[in-house]
Amino acid sequence: MKKLAFGALLVGLLVAACGGDDGHHPILLDSGSNTNMTCNPLTQAGCAAGEKCTWLLDALMPSYVGHVGCAPDGTANTGESCMYGAPGTTGYDNCKKGTVCGNYRGGAGTCKTICDQQGGTPDCGTTHVCVTYSGLFSTGDTTPPAGGVCDLACDPFADNDFDGSGTVSTKSGTTCAASGSNTVGCYGYPSYGTPPKTGWSCTNDINAMEAQPTGLRHRVQCVEANNCADPGPTIYVNSCNQGYLPLLIETTGVSTAICVAMCAPHNCYMGNCGTATTFDFQHGDAPHRCTATDRVGTFDQTVAGESCQYLWYREVDDQGNYLASATSNSLGFCFDHSKYLYDSDGDNTADKPLPPCSTLANGFGSGSAPSDPNYWGAADLGCVDTTNAGIMMAQGKTTQLPESTMHKRATINLPRALYHRTMGTR
Repeated sequence: MKKLAFGALLVGLLVAACGGDDGHHPILLDSGSNTNMTCNPLTQAGCAAGEKCTWLLDALMPSYVGHVGCAPDGTANTGESCMYGAPGTTGYDNCKKGTVCGNYRGGAGTCKTICDQQGGTPDCGTTHVCVTYSGLFSTGDTTPPAGGVCDLACDPFADNDFDGSGTVSTKSGTTCAASGSNTVGCYGYPSYGTPPKTGWSCTNDINAMEAQPTGLRHRVQCVEANNCADPGPTIYVNSCNQGYLPLLIETTGVSTAICVAMCAPHNCYMGNCGTATTFDFQHGDAPHRCTATDRVGTFDQTVAGESCQYLWYREVDDQGNYLASATSNSLGFCFDHSKYLYDSDGDNTADKPLPPCSTLANGFGSGSAPSDPNYWGAADLGCVDTTNAGIMMAQGKTTQLPESTMHKRATINLPRALYHRTMGTR
């Protein structure tokens, strides 16, 4: 299954896949429910006594079709084995009300708790993350899902295999390996200031077969030709190999999506980026730096190139609302400043590469015009954490960024988030 979220300047949709479903085969319930009844899977309102509001499987061939409706209540609890019946009148699972079978495209799975993907009730608590899936509680990738499911929360550094080797040195955590498979990674996507806050959960690396030699990793294009995108193109959160997300367009003027490496950011500003020759802090902290030593892909390790940009920078919406998360200041993404232009002379044309972190003063810039040498500050490009930026941080609550800062962000030719952040399956 695949999680969806992407930049609006990118072509197609962004979607991710989860794993961990077992192979048990439960006994299916009898049919008899009114599948045409309108109901709410979050509140479980709208169904008759003894029924549940759930996802119903209509067809698998020639294409997958399903809908929200009522079905007989099941007997399996969260985490227990489940299975859907044959598509049509028996196309429902045997999970209890308020849960749904994780393998909603047929076959064995485990029951998962249904949750409000917008951060309301029901929620997932502290050990799980509410995620939405492509083709679950939604009639299409352009239709907002009516609900999500709770997946196991994870650590994006410990629970990802960044080089595809499956060795302990590259995947130290065991949370996402509980299924016994190294192809289950820790995926998520920046909130871009829209609830719920950014979260990370265990999900399948659906392109693990593309793992070597470079696989679908840093700055590799995410297109149909290399199996990173489905026809459309449709791009999923877990289209790239674990530890990498389809986060950016390739460069200003080129709308092709690319996979981007996760990194551990370090405050980097003028005089605080490491040595004059290596600029170590600009690349992040070992062993999660934006370098060919710690990650796989193509990296520009010059001062004008790669930096580890703090996650909080991508947790801000177009109005300046910042929605903090647990990883706002501890996780980042490798961002090549030389690839993206901004409008330096106010003629509405992006014409100059973004300045590197090492040339910028700490905090937000004080300049009033793009041509002003003090226009950009390290905080304007996510080179420093929220403390250095002077931003209040309260997890799950929004903070307003200054209007001047948002004006600067608007001059950068970068993608914006889509409305949908959904998971799906291939």
